[in-house]
Amino acid sequence: MSTTALQVQLRVVLSLIFRETRVRFGGTRLGYLWALIEPILHVAVLSAIYVVWGRIAPMGNLQMFFITGIMPFFLFSHTSSQLSRAISSNASLLRLPPITNMDIVFAKALLQGLTWIIVFFTLLFIVMLGGKLVLPEHVEECGAAALFTFLLGFGFGLNNAVLNVMFKSWERIYSSVTRPLYLLSGVFYMVDSLPDPARRVLVWNPLVHAIEWFREGYFANFSSLTLDRSYLIKWSIASVVLGLCMERAFRRRLHSR
Repeated sequence: MSTTALQVQLRVVLSLIFRETRVRFGGTRLGYLWALIEPILHVAVLSAIYVVWGRIAPMGNLQMFFITGIMPFFLFSHTSSQLSRAISSNASLLRLPPITNMDIVFAKALLQGLTWIIVFFTLLFIVMLGGKLVLPEHVEECGAAALFTFLLGFGFGLNNAVLNVMFKSWERIYSSVTRPLYLLSGVFYMVDSLPDPARRVLVWNPLVHAIEWFREGYFANFSSLTLDRSYLIKWSIASVVLGLCMERAFRRRLHSR
């Protein structure tokens, strides 16, 4: 691709990001705030449940323990869900010659990634005001975990974007199948503390490794017995490659819908 063509595509993606920002966050007064309110509600409810049950955080404090579980999970789930309808809901944009399927997908993915970063640091600032802030022990490990979690969400979202156009019922099927992931990914508990039969089942879930990796990088003196970094990396790369191949293979059919 020439430099001029690359500049054109970059401008297209940036314009799509601005458009997506207005569409996604500009519809209601809570549009921008909801991205922050949602994780705060999850942290508050889970913390209240732990307090009522008289339980303490396995590491750090309750707020930081739940944030380091909820935010990696949201990074995957929100990225994959935002991308799932990227093609099917933007058919009119695809009639414009400079815009392609991947332009729309990349724009949505970049917006979601930036939103996640802003929300995460805002949450840390709020926790700091309450005197509960724990700083990450290994920033590079947290960054690597977040990167591959994002790629996993991108890969699943891209595959879903193609399948949603090909099969009208796919979105409902995917939503039903993945709904239990919140309970099966170690968001609000330590997978290492579970009985061996349960742990042997949960380790097949790549999100378990995403959360364990993020927490191991965040908290000092925590070493996960469950974590397999290569497993998450393989899932992330495979899902992205499969999504790119599917988009390329069905590109004409996607444009004709």
